[in-house]
Order: sequence, then structure tokens, then C-alpha cells
Amino acid sequence: MKIMLINPNSSLIEKSWAYRKFFTPIAPLGLAYMSAVLEKDGFQVFLLDHFATKINDKELLDLIIRERPSLIGFSALTPVMPDITRIAKMIRSQGIEACIAAGNIHPTCFPDDVLKNCGIDIVVRGEGENTILEICRCLRDGGDLARIPGVSFIGTDGKCVHTSDRQLISDLDTLPYPAWHLLDLSKYKEVPLAGIHNTLAFPVLASRGCDYRCYYCSQDKVYKKVRYRNLDCVVEEMEYFNRSMNVRYFGFCDAYFPYNEESGLKFCESMIRRGLHKKLRWCTETRVDKVTPKLLKAMKDAGAHLIMYGIEVGNASILRKISKGAQLGDAITAIKETRKAGILSQGLFILGLPGETVETCRETMRFAKKLDCDFVKFNLAMPYPGSRFFEDYQKTRTVHHHERFTSWFDWTADNQELVYAPEGMDSVTLRLLQRQAMFQYYVRPRIILRHIMKGTINFRNFFFGGIWLMSLFISGVMKKLKKICSPCNQE
Repeated sequence: MKIMLINPNSSLIEKSWAYRKFFTPIAPLGLAYMSAVLEKDGFQVFLLDHFATKINDKELLDLIIRERPSLIGFSALTPVMPDITRIAKMIRSQGIEACIAAGNIHPTCFPDDVLKNCGIDIVVRGEGENTILEICRCLRDGGDLARIPGVSFIGTDGKCVHTSDRQLISDLDTLPYPAWHLLDLSKYKEVPLAGIHNTLAFPVLASRGCDYRCYYCSQDKVYKKVRYRNLDCVVEEMEYFNRSMNVRYFGFCDAYFPYNEESGLKFCESMIRRGLHKKLRWCTETRVDKVTPKLLKAMKDAGAHLIMYGIEVGNASILRKISKGAQLGDAITAIKETRKAGILSQGLFILGLPGETVETCRETMRFAKKLDCDFVKFNLAMPYPGSRFFEDYQKTRTVHHHERFTSWFDWTADNQELVYAPEGMDSVTLRLLQRQAMFQYYVRPRIILRHIMKGTINFRNFFFGGIWLMSLFISGVMKKLKKICSPCNQE
């Protein structure tokens, strides 16, 4: 029995030159784990990273017809739901009888909508490895879906059936290594905004879940409990893929890693003991209140190349409101010590959170400059499905067009209103602030010279990226002026 698992391409990104250029593929870790679990049980698996291959609809349909899978499973984040819906309906229009399943955060949050409106037969809710395995066994052996925890489907009476929630995997180290051999490795060698050029890079996981409950985050919708892998097992996995596939760069996709100084030092010691610090580089995202000078030095010695910090805002009051649990002073210390340790830093910021004003957004922009990270991202606040932010949003608004609930929306649907703007602000103002933030941060001689000297951003990307940022900024100013002048023209 053949199973096809698909990481969908996003038509939203395809509309934007900048995202096509800089939003490079990251190997789909969740699907690679599911593929490994299915292969271990004897199923034949075809893993397609549609986002990386960019094949068109006809090529995708021809591939499905040729492979003849019994089940087609999609990893369904909110932004790609329109694409999944289109592909699912296209599959049905060709008379292909494969069962179509979808999992990840969006179907977990909206199983009824996905089943009724998106052409999906089965929704996998929550953590998916054991659920997809039992679904495939059920289809192969003629079992009863209603006996499988963690699934939703439409019953014989036309109503949605939701089985009980599945218990989380207690020991993550019982999972087989991700099935990276099923992917075209040449697609994962470039991550410009992490300073990775022509080097095979794959994600790695040391934990699932997060102890923190930040207002804007939806992670705990799938992972309601934090589970940690044995760090020696994590290092062994990295060593295995370095040896077998010549993977030389790994990116941790945990909510944050290291978890604390003790775990970080243990991981670094294991990397150095095995000599991997001489062969590998790695990046991670962690919290500004989780690093220490001692830990950062050890991370540098163990091959750390880049640390991403979720700093979010530069206003203390807003920081408290989003339940971040860290202080602005923590960010100042963390970035200073990261630079001192010789590790690249990336600051992740949000503009337009509830309660924000133009001035608090400008505080964040000024704070970002003060920190002086090597890389920055300024996202617009979005009420992601599964977050407390989204729950509050639903109380006052009817949710339509789920694809708009993404920070990508700003760049690809320029003439439409954003789904969220705090009171007293509007979409035009938020877009202009975001573009100002990016432009003012990167188009500075010191930043340009720093990256050219370090080779983290090549001159070609800086040149075209600068032109793009300039055009966006000017466009944003013109739209703001047009909005301001509209009442005058009407009078």
C-alpha cells in the first residue's frame, strides 16, 4: 500500500518576488517523521515537498496518477488551505479514489470546516505520527476509523464524527529518524536570512511543546505538554545524518533550545566530545532569559552559528500584556553577550499587537536598532488560529478567509485590509510601519558593511533586497498620503 504525503506549495508566496527569493524551503520535519513511522511499519511512502519542487497543478496531478497512492496526506497550515482545497477538488474531478487526509494546526482547530468545505476525507488532530499509522492500517485492513483516537471524519449520516483526543507520545526518542532520504536533498542548501549558502541544512528536534503561553502563539494547540528528548540521542541523530548524507548544518525547530544553562552545556559537551563541533554548524531559537555568558561561549565552541530571539516588542507594557515572561533588559543583555561570544543574532519582532499605537511600534523599531542584531524580522501581529489572540478575535468578529491569518498576507494582498489592526490604527499605517522598520534597519552603511565582511548576506542579495525595500517603502508612503488626502479631495 502506497502513501503520498505532501507539504503544499503556497500560492500566496508565489505572488511575491521577495518571498520567492528569500523564503527558501525548509525540509518538512513533521512529514519526514510520519514517513519514517510508516516505512518502519512496511508501507511504501512517497514524500513530496511541493513547496520546494514548485511543480504545477498538472505535474502534481500526473504524479499522483502515476504513483497511485491509497492515501494522500497534506500538512495543512492556515496559509495553504486554499491551495489544499484546490488540489483536493482537482484530485476528485479526475476520479482518483485515494483517501485524502489533512493534519497540523489548521485542521486541528477547524476540523468541521475542513471536512465540509475543503474536499478532505479525514482530519488528523494533534500529534500525527501514531494517528496516521493507525489510519493507514485501518484502510489497508478494513478497520473502523471510529476506533482511532485523534481523527475526525464525516459519518454515514453526513455529520462530522470526532473521536477522542490522542495521548501525546511520551518518549520522543522512540520515533525513528526523519526519512530525509525520500527528499531531493539539493533543495535545502540555501537560507539567505540565516547566512547559509550552498550548504545542506536540515531541521532537528530536541523537544515538543512549550512551558510558556504567549498570547499570540498557537503551539500548545497541538503540543499540550512539554516533552524533552535525550540530548545524547539528538547529537547521535545529527552525527548520523552528517555521516550518511553529509548534512553540515542543522536548525533546531523547538519552541526554544537550549531550555536552560544546564541542558545547553550538556548538549555542547556532547557535540565537542564527538568532534562534531569541527564538522557541523547549527542555529536555534531561544528566549532572551535563557542564555548566560557561560552557555553562549559553550554554544560557540560547539558550533553554534546563529541564535534567533523572540524579542517581540520594545515597550515594557505591551511585553507584559502578551505574557512573554521576559524583560526588555533581558534582551539587551542577551544580544550583547551573543555578540561577545561571536555568534550571529536574529531579532524577531511584532508590530501592531493589541493595545499598540504608532508610538509603541516606533519604540520597537528604535529598540531593534539599539540591540543591533545581525538579522531582524518585523512581522505584523496576526491572530493565528489556536492562539489566545485568535480566541479573543473570534469573540468580536466572524472569521472568514482563513488564508488571510498569516503574516505573509501583508506582502501578497496589498490592496486588501489586514484581518487585524489595533484600535486607532489601520492596514495602511501598519504596512508602512513594517516597511519603514525593515528599510531603516537594513539600509544602513554599518549593517551593509558588516554583512559583506562576514559574508552572511552576499552583495547581490543586498542590492536587489535594498531596491525591493526601497520600492515597498515609497509605495507605502504614497498609499498613506493618498489615504490622508482622500477626505480633502472629497470636500
